[in-house]
Amino acid sequence: MLNNVKIISFIFILSLFSSGEPEIKNFAPFLGTEFKGKASFYGPKFHGKTTANGEKMDQNAFTCAHKNLPFGTMLEVRNPENGTQVVVRVNDRGPFIKGRVLDVSAGAAKALKMRDNGVIDIEATIVGQDGKVFIKSTSPFSRFLNSEVVEQVTD
Repeated sequence: MLNNVKIISFIFILSLFSSGEPEIKNFAPFLGTEFKGKASFYGPKFHGKTTANGEKMDQNAFTCAHKNLPFGTMLEVRNPENGTQVVVRVNDRGPFIKGRVLDVSAGAAKALKMRDNGVIDIEATIVGQDGKVFIKSTSPFSRFLNSEVVEQVTD
């Protein structure tokens, strides 16, 4: 009887810490992380091939390859040259060319207006996982603060 009381008490205490919020599977520390670098895009020869997470590459889907972010990580990727942005899901590993941080699908490359260039500088923010976006990127706000307010404070 005493063991049953302990088990019920334990379950009750656990229930106090649970909520109706979406589960973010040990991901919370990464949300909002930003990085910059070079990105390229997959050519049509990869369409239909199996990606590292086991799904078929769809050149029209908004997906990407990253060397080590968990599969399913959602990234907001921005092209600072023209201001375009897109949200992509990590489903593959790569790029395997030194100095590049992402390979994006052809669909994402088209949305970023980078297909003519092939390789561009990008800014990226981790915004979610498993097809769900949990936060909006703070980068435009950060850029505003860094360029406008900080300039006024230091003058």
